[in-house]
Order: sequence, then C-alpha cells, then structure tokens
Amino acid sequence: MQTKIPTGIPGFDEVLRGGLEKGWAYLLKGGPGSGKTIFGIQFLMEGVKRGEKAVYISFDETRKEVELQAKSFGWSFDAPNFHFIDKVSEMDILTSDLLFLDFDSINEIQKFIESIIKLEELEGADRVFIDGIGILRDVAKDASIYRRIMSSIISFLNRNNATTLISEELVSEVGREIISYLTSGEFILERRERKDGEIFRCINVFKYRGGNAHLGRHYFDITPNGIEVYPIIPVLEKTNGKRSVLSTGDVNFDAMLGGGIYEGSEVLITGKSGVGKTSLCLQILKENDMKGNTGIIYSFEECKEVIERRYTELFNYKPSKLLIKEVSPYGMNLGKFYRMVINDVKAYNPKIVVIDPVNTLHRMAFSLEELERALEILYSQLTNAGITLIQTYEVSQAADVFHFTGSGISYLADYLILGRYMEINGELVKTITVIKNRFEDHERTVRILDMKHGEGLKIGSPLKEYSGIMSGVIKQI
Repeated sequence: MQTKIPTGIPGFDEVLRGGLEKGWAYLLKGGPGSGKTIFGIQFLMEGVKRGEKAVYISFDETRKEVELQAKSFGWSFDAPNFHFIDKVSEMDILTSDLLFLDFDSINEIQKFIESIIKLEELEGADRVFIDGIGILRDVAKDASIYRRIMSSIISFLNRNNATTLISEELVSEVGREIISYLTSGEFILERRERKDGEIFRCINVFKYRGGNAHLGRHYFDITPNGIEVYPIIPVLEKTNGKRSVLSTGDVNFDAMLGGGIYEGSEVLITGKSGVGKTSLCLQILKENDMKGNTGIIYSFEECKEVIERRYTELFNYKPSKLLIKEVSPYGMNLGKFYRMVINDVKAYNPKIVVIDPVNTLHRMAFSLEELERALEILYSQLTNAGITLIQTYEVSQAADVFHFTGSGISYLADYLILGRYMEINGELVKTITVIKNRFEDHERTVRILDMKHGEGLKIGSPLKEYSGIMSGVIKQI
C-alpha cells in the first residue's frame, strides 16, 4: 500500500486526502511571484521537522536569495538534515556550454545527468525540491533532450523513494508540457481578480495520480507562517441521533413555522433593509442562549458592540454563550470564510450558526455557481453535525416587485421566511410570512412584526381580513 507524507501546508493535505504519495514526483507551476519557492521550502521544512533528509536543488536563485525568503517566514537552513545545492553559482548556469546540448552531445547529456543523480546530498533523501527547472527546457536545443534529462532525474529519485516537488514557470498550456507527462501530479498556482478588483490566490490541482484528490481550484494565502490553503470540501463526520424541534422563543413565530425549526436544517430570512431580518435571528439566538447552548453569528455589517447594544435595548438581555464574529469582506474569500466556520464548529460545538447577510458571500464569489456550491457544502457539513444554519438575504428589487432573494439561492433553504414592508391605511408596517417548510405543513398567513423597546419582538395576529398582500399594497376586505 502506498504511503502518504504530509506536505506541511495547512489545508492542502485535506485536498490530497492525506498528502503526497511517497516516492513520487510532482510538478508545481506558476507565474512570477505566485509562491512556488515558498511552497517548496515549506514542503522541505515539514520534512526537516520530522527528522527527514530534505534537499533543495536550485537552478534559479542562489542560496543567499532563497535563504532570505525563508527567514521572512521564520525558517532556517541550519538543520543538519537540510541540504542546499546551488546550481546557479556552482555551474554558472546561464553561461555554461554544458547546457547547450544537441543530439550529437550524448556524452555531455550523460555527464549533466550524472552531475545531478550522483550528488552526495541526494543519497538517502526523503524530500527533494527542484526549483527553476524550466531553465533546462529553455537552454536545451531539442525537446527530446529535455525529456531525456528530466526522465532520467525523475526516475532516479523515484527509484530511491524520494518524494520530489519540481517547480517550473507557467509559460504554456497547462498539462501539455513534456514534464507534465513525467510527473504524478500537477499543481498550478494562480492569481484571480474578483469583480471588485481584489486579487486572490488559488491552487489548481490539475492532475493527481494514485489517489482520490479534490481536483480543481482551491483558495490559498501566503501568511506570515507560510502558505495556507482554504479548500471548500467536506471534513465533518455525520453525527447520529434524533433531531428535535427548536423553539424560536416566540409562540406566534413557532406557530407560523409549523411548530418550530428542526435541528440541522437551513433557514433563509429574506427582505428589504430594516424589515427585521437580523432581529429575527437575534430572537432565535436568544432562545438558544437561554437554554445554555452555544450560538455563533457571523456579522458582515454590524460590529459586536452594536449587536450587544441591540440585545440590551430591544430584548433587555445579555447573551452568555453567543459568539459574535465581525467579518470584513475585504481580503476575505469563500474558502477562507468556509474554513473559519468549520474551525469554529470544531472548537465551540454550536447549536445554531447565523450568517448575516449572505449577500456579502455573493459579492465574494466569482460566480453564482461558486456561491451555490459553497453553500451546499457548508449546509451539508452543518447538517451532518446537527447544527442549524440561519442566513439573511437583503432583497434589492423595488418594493412592488415580488422576489424571495433575486439571486436564485432560495431553493437551498428548508425554511423560507419573507419580511416585507406593507401599506395599511396609509401607514407603512413590517410584516413576515413563512413561504416554505420542507418538512411539514406551516401557517400561510401574513402577520405584522413589531419591535418593543425592552420587550423584544411582537408578532401580531394573521391579517386574514386583508387582500393584495403579495403586492405590498393591501386593502381591507
């Protein structure tokens, strides 16, 4: 059975379902400044930490240049099991005639190959990073020569059970380079620009032999501790047990929902700004808190102090087990947010998670399809853990235009609650109605939603004596 070794890059081993296959070679591609060297050093440093022999072979930068980068992340090349082979300085690689090879220079080709595979430092190596190998492709006169050189080096390292990472500049179509056919996996470091102009990094797992890896693009950042990957993939195990019904803490609200909210379900509360979406969330979280359960609210628009003040002024209540997390959309991506939620779930074991509003996640995404996929995976993970997910969505359409969200994500919800402004006898009032309950029957009436200082939410009786409710301008029958 093939053994996997951890890369030392947080999140990436989850993408590969355990790490790299031991004794195989992998290709790492990317443009200038994409993070290839950092990725390689981090991979080697993990080996050093584990007592493995790690070897860095550089065809691109001198030891001094590479070591300067490493020190900025707190990594040292002084460990006795770390070895740096500086081919740039040793061979004067940019001017040496040795590399300008053709079909008639068989001896020179063999001599160059042996200059690599007979390196004393490679004896017994566990991890090898070859940086800047593209320079050999550029100076070799024929593609077949380059293939022979790389095939010989990779075969030698594979036979010696060294796990090898090879970096190359991204200059041609992905997966079509000669070296792509010689390696067991191909990872591309990319930069993508979002509609708002922010640039984000992604690693594209283009190919991976010998394992059921999560192929495709995954967000990553270069942090002060090195590279960290934020994959949106399933990681939580399913919990068994009976799912009970959660009360909202308001008798009328529970009645509208058909008795309450099932644990592990998804609730979507939509409506215009100021219609009471966040207040409904706070009401549900308050009831959860009063029962001694942990709740988490991820707030993109209101700071912790504002939410705490709303609890004091509206509900005359101070939560004891509610975690309020302020999240800025700037520098944030869907992968990083997903990882934040998953880590918090593992650390705090909440009963309820609130995202207020999910519109911000929509703006973070590169496409609606990406958002839908992320929400589907997040919901499935929270459901597996028996956690109820509540999301708010601010409707931007005109007041007389009927929309649940306007973004096409309402199909994901088990419960859909709509808040609307309505005109009754010349007065603008807030109302709520339950549009959907996936599990059972629910009330199909509209009720007025009022908020009393120090008393919380007040949900009125059904407006059965009125018509034209869905248009927003209603008349008494």
